[in-house]
Order: sequence, then structure tokens, then C-alpha cells
Amino acid sequence: MYHDEVTTKEPMASVLANNPDIYFVPPKRSSEWGQWEFRPGSYYDTTTGAKHPDWADVDLPIATRDIDRLRRDFVRWGYCKIDGAIAPDRVEMLRDRVLAQAEGERLAGIAQKTQSGQNINCCVNKGRCFEQLIEQDPDLVQGGPLIEQLVDEALGKGWICASLIAAISLEGGVPQALHQDQGIAPDSPHPLTLNLLTPLTDIDETNGGTLLIPGSHRVLTDAMRSGEPVGVLPPAINLDAEAGTIVMIDGRILHSTGINHTDTPRIVMLNGMQIDALRQQENWMLSVRPDVLERASDKLLHRMGFQAVTYGQTNEGHGFGATGRPGEPAGALVEFRLASDRGDYVRVGELGPDSSPADLAAPFTLREVVGRARAGGRSAPLGIGASGVRNESAPTG
Repeated sequence: MYHDEVTTKEPMASVLANNPDIYFVPPKRSSEWGQWEFRPGSYYDTTTGAKHPDWADVDLPIATRDIDRLRRDFVRWGYCKIDGAIAPDRVEMLRDRVLAQAEGERLAGIAQKTQSGQNINCCVNKGRCFEQLIEQDPDLVQGGPLIEQLVDEALGKGWICASLIAAISLEGGVPQALHQDQGIAPDSPHPLTLNLLTPLTDIDETNGGTLLIPGSHRVLTDAMRSGEPVGVLPPAINLDAEAGTIVMIDGRILHSTGINHTDTPRIVMLNGMQIDALRQQENWMLSVRPDVLERASDKLLHRMGFQAVTYGQTNEGHGFGATGRPGEPAGALVEFRLASDRGDYVRVGELGPDSSPADLAAPFTLREVVGRARAGGRSAPLGIGASGVRNESAPTG
């Protein structure tokens, strides 16, 4: 019925056709790229906006705490820079933890190597500081309240975290092909995903500062909505930002990892955020350590998707009628995961009028979660609010 719509490769088909360098990254190491030298027109060996002849006279985003300027930059250019979002001592703590974890994973033989260097995944398991980063806890992220206000305005309230990854770019790496993070609904009038990129080292054109094409989110969205192909795009630039700045990047913008021409690792934290209707990149339900879950705040559990809402993440029906608010008993899910970790998760199976009294009285985890909720715990009965009143928004047919 919707063959053309569901199989379209747009906008990337016409982007690639009219901008072939965007996806073509020669499979070479840095020694074969030669000494770094900006070449006008290059998507990969490029430079920062202030130094680029096509962008130098353009009022591109600047690092600021002025919320009106941040709003304008994000809407117009697809990114904005929150100045001094993390204090230098906290940046140093995060950087030390990332480097130690990276070395440990290499020694353990489980490091995820990328074309640009090394990634550390599911960081929430690898240091309390990363839990705070997901929460935008002001003790770690001094700009947290401002950032959360901006994300609320971009995605709407109730957004959750897709993943938290430390991306390390090393000398000798190959640049990543330019791409969009928001692969679904690229014609949406507002972002459904965004990235809170936090440099833990200063970034620029010399060490693999993120490549992006300013304003490309609007160009691609407009093309999709008009049904027209994407034409020739402006050149890419390297993002420049001081360590501790947080750069909020629209999921529809074309971007990628740059080339690190130095012998010092370039480290950025990639903290993806999205509307709660989308499937998360990290499978938090399976991957998060029990000790992290046991101490997690309602806010952190919500960010990781442990808070059901009617249209997503319900568990044996628990969560129908929930609104997805942090700590809302009607949709809290963490007790199911912890029961599974203990090996005593009892799921509801086949039952009927001929079931034995023992089968009917089995210690179903769903029943136990409901009981704890009624006693003031985190969860509540299927289709019933914490007050015990039937939630009429639960599915009925």
C-alpha cells in the first residue's frame, strides 16, 4: 500500500547523488592522508567555521549561556553551544575515568575499535559520574537546568536517553561518513532525537572536532516535505569547542567524527536524547548492572526507559495508562528487571477455570509489584493508579 513511502532512500539518496564526497571516505590511515592542510571543498580535511572561507563571515553558533541566543542557534543552524556547562575539575574527573576504562577494556580484549579510534559503550555501568551525566545532575553538570530546558523545548517533555557513549578519536583514524542520527521521519517539523555532545578535551580541526554542515537539518527536511531532491550542499566544518562546553545537536543534521591529526586522544561524550516513543540505541533493560538500578534515582530510571507509558515499554501489561513521568507508580518497571537478576521472576502463564489453587496462587512477580505499590512502592497495578482507582486510559479493546 505504501511501498514508495516505506522504501524511499530520501533524503540521503539525492544527498549522495549530488554530493558524492559525503559518503565516500577513502579507506586509508592518517599517514596516507598526508600532513593536514585545509583544502577548499573537502568534506573531511576541513576547518572550523571561523577559518573557512565559505563560513567565516556567517554568524554561526557561539558558546554562550544566553538562552535566547542558544534557541536561535539551534533552530537556525541545528546546534548550539552551552558555555562552561561542566566545570574544569569535573571535566578532568570524567576524562580520567574514560581513559582508565578505555585502557581496561583494551587489556581485557573487549575494546570496541572504530574507524576513528575506540568507543566505550553503556557508560552508565562504568562510573557514578556517568550516571550524573545522564541525569544532568548540577553537581556534575553546572549547566544542567539550562540544558534540560532546551531539550524540553526541542523534544517536548518526557524525553529519554538513547545511549551514553565515550567516543575516542586517535591519531591514525579514518573519518566517519557524514550521516543523520534521526533515521526515522527526517521530514519531521522538529527533532525527534538530539545529541548532547560533551568534549572532555578541547576540539577543533586538528584533533577530530565533529564534522557538520550547519543548517543541513533544514535543507534536508524542506526537501523531504516538498518532495524535491536535495541539491548541492554547503561545505562541512569542524566543530570547535572547549572542554566542558556541551553542544546540543539536532538529530537531523549531517555530521560525523573528524580526523585526529595529533598524538593526543580526542574524547567526547555522546549523550543521545529522544522522544520516548522511539526505540533506544542502548538496551538499558538488559545491559544496566543491578547495583546501578538499585541506587538509581527516579530521574535516572526514567531516562533509561524504566518508566512505562501506554504506547511503550509495558511489562506484562504493567504500564498501560501510565503517562511516563519519573517515579510514576503506574509505570515503574525496575522491580521486574531486579527479580529477573535474582532468578525469581515468575511470569504469568496459561491459567483458566481448571487451574489448581497452587497455580492460581503462584508468586507472580506482577502480583508482587502491585502489592509493593499499594504499600507505597514504585509500581502500581495493571490498569490501576496508585490510588487504587481504575485508570480509564488503559486499553479496553
